[in-house]
Amino acid sequence: MRGKGKRQRNKGGMRGRGRGRSSKKRRVDIGQQQRPENHNFTAGSALQATNSHGATRNLKSRKVPPSLLQPTEENWSSESEDENPLDQLLSSFGDRKLTNTGQYEDADEEEVEDASSIYSENDVDSIENIDLEGKENIIADDEEINDLEDDSDEEDEDIEDEDAKVNEAFSTEELTADDYKDPFFKRVNHTMTQEDVEKLKKKANATEMKWPQLGKLKFYTHEENDSHPRICKEKSLAELYVRKKVSVRWSELNQKQLESDTPEEMFCPLQREVFSIMNNYNDILFCNRTHVNAEELRNAYCLHVLNHMIKSRQVVLKHNTMLSQDPNLDADLFRDQGLTRPRVLILVPFRDAAYKIVNIFAKLLLPEDQQQFSHRKRFNQDYGDEMLEQTKIKRPVDFESTFAGNIDDHFRLGVAISRKGIRLYTDFYRSDIIIASPLGLRTVLGAEGDKDRDWDFLSSIEVLVIDQADVFLMQNWEHLMHVINHLHLQPRQPHDVDFSRVRMWTLNDWSSYYRQTLILSEVSTPEVNALFNKKCRNFSGRVAVETKHIESICHVTTQLPQVICL
Repeated sequence: MRGKGKRQRNKGGMRGRGRGRSSKKRRVDIGQQQRPENHNFTAGSALQATNSHGATRNLKSRKVPPSLLQPTEENWSSESEDENPLDQLLSSFGDRKLTNTGQYEDADEEEVEDASSIYSENDVDSIENIDLEGKENIIADDEEINDLEDDSDEEDEDIEDEDAKVNEAFSTEELTADDYKDPFFKRVNHTMTQEDVEKLKKKANATEMKWPQLGKLKFYTHEENDSHPRICKEKSLAELYVRKKVSVRWSELNQKQLESDTPEEMFCPLQREVFSIMNNYNDILFCNRTHVNAEELRNAYCLHVLNHMIKSRQVVLKHNTMLSQDPNLDADLFRDQGLTRPRVLILVPFRDAAYKIVNIFAKLLLPEDQQQFSHRKRFNQDYGDEMLEQTKIKRPVDFESTFAGNIDDHFRLGVAISRKGIRLYTDFYRSDIIIASPLGLRTVLGAEGDKDRDWDFLSSIEVLVIDQADVFLMQNWEHLMHVINHLHLQPRQPHDVDFSRVRMWTLNDWSSYYRQTLILSEVSTPEVNALFNKKCRNFSGRVAVETKHIESICHVTTQLPQVICL
């Protein structure tokens, strides 16, 4: 018994020593995993927002002044009502120096120099590699998804080299006198006073109209003059101030929506009336969306969104060139930006809808043989059609249309638009368009009391698209309202913004009055109507399309028994 006990103690000692060595090794591994990384604050928690897989981008190449990394004690206090909003916004950042770069950082830096000295020798070599091996580089980036940190360095270099050429082409495009008749320029150059803002808070005047396709409309406005929208009669997109970069491939994309007897038309009848309202920058509530006209509406608002983005980018790059050529110009005359770069937010319920929207962007911006964009293979895997189980159950057509493709409802995607392509999975603060589901953004915005929260990227949204609002009612309407309530809030960080280029109505906290909201739904509910009436405050006015009720009870041929229980 004594020997047996000794052997047991020896075994126990061996087990103990073995356990000690493994525990030590595990502690070393855990220590390596918890090693802190020096991330840039400009990305914040949105690093995870632009990547559904949680992969982070390597931002070590970007240098940030140490003073910008130190939080100030006065953290965005807005209780004082006597201060000027501009002074209040600037004082919230303490003594931080303002940067001279705009939101298109890579574009501004390249355009300041002469064309002959824009690129270094290494940059020229990398640009040639892009031209000769662009397709192979994109495929290589897609196949190395598991090593994103190494790929991100190479991708950032490619982005800078590409934008250098892109911005030169954009800056050479002149703005004509007719461009300033464009509703876009009328909108961004519109100035308001405090009296106008107080007027917008009051009840609007309603005007009833009737259009051939939309039916009965109600136009709400605070303007006294006759400014209600009209159906466009123009026969070309150029007459509607749509940029050639977008319009050149529109007829090919929209060919399926046109009737066979009118192939020369640029819009189908419904698209013409809806785009007339969109292009006039009015808010719209359209509750007659069906699986039949869904693609028509999606094409229309994608055209409007891209046209808005290209004009915005063109103005910024044009002003960058002018300021670089003459530094003595007054920067106050070139206010063309918001507090952050994203200008468009598109909310859709499923990944399949985001997949279709990005493909429409590619078809409109790029030729069919050159539709290359970063991380395309990864995007097809994440957002493409999933192999669903085949079933013999017959479901209604609208059900099959709604739940077709990838129906994951937790996603967020940053999209950057350039002249030669589209960049996906970009950081929110380097994106032009954000496509997301309410749930996907809710996890980034967080709730009160959460440590890791970020909503600064929603501070300068100019166009908001809410497609399939009826599906949001079936998911969680609270998530959608949570996102809406975080629009145009005062940012907590400067994000390298040049305040001399920020529009005055943004600094005055009037951005919500300059935001256009497009709400598309299949049904009209009190929640959707409340969203349109309380959260849409566009100074250009709002258009509510009356819902067309289908009288189905009169088609019942069999007499139904009525049973009354007492």
